Amino acid sequence: MTPTRINCIIIEDELPASILLEMHIAKFDFLDLKGKFMSTNNAVNLLKTQKIDLLFLDINLPGKSGIEFAKSLPNDIGIIFTTANPQYAVEGFELEAIDYLLKPISFDRFSKAIQKYCKIQKTNQEFEQLSKAETERPFVFVKCERKKLKLYLDEIDYFESQGNYLLIHTEKDCFKTHQSITEMIEKLPEGFFCRIHRSFLITLKKVSQFNSRSVTIKNKVLPIGRLYASKTNVLLQSILINHC
Repeated sequence: MTPTRINCIIIEDELPASILLEMHIAKFDFLDLKGKFMSTNNAVNLLKTQKIDLLFLDINLPGKSGIEFAKSLPNDIGIIFTTANPQYAVEGFELEAIDYLLKPISFDRFSKAIQKYCKIQKTNQEFEQLSKAETERPFVFVKCERKKLKLYLDEIDYFESQGNYLLIHTEKDCFKTHQSITEMIEKLPEGFFCRIHRSFLITLKKVSQFNSRSVTIKNKVLPIGRLYASKTNVLLQSILINHC
């Protein structure tokens, strides 16, 4: 599915780097470049008067640095940092940037950053649709002890696989059902849950803390499996952006 139009700007004081970014942007029909600026001061007025979705932001800039400027921006503006210095990568990701591109920026690396941004936006839209589409609280039926049990999705904290069984941890209780995580995923709406490990499927909104290796739900620390780390990171970042 083609993304809706994404309004973006470039803040870059090196002309060759700015031109290269503009060339990359032009190859995506859904990216609408609204302006190019040499410093953050020059970009402020446009950010106040137009809705900007995505910002390509150099870190080493005259006056206020890109890092400082990013801290002052609303959380709904996506940021892709660009710089020649890899030393700033950690600080950039701590600011929940979409991505961090090292100059000179290849088109392949640029494309991956745009794909990552689009995934985050898609997840945000799925959450909005989920909250608007249901007049009744969404639920799922599961078989427990020969009975069909109705569980409301917003009461589920996470699912835990144990052999041929699945434990369903809720706000008040824990239920056991004879099915796999994969079978459960097929019954659930997209965007509400995330498989973070071969043994764990979590409710995204119940996450209170997370890092690259684990998530915390009600003081329970759950590991993030290596094979699930990339998707989990995208979904958790989207939750942070959507609810800050």
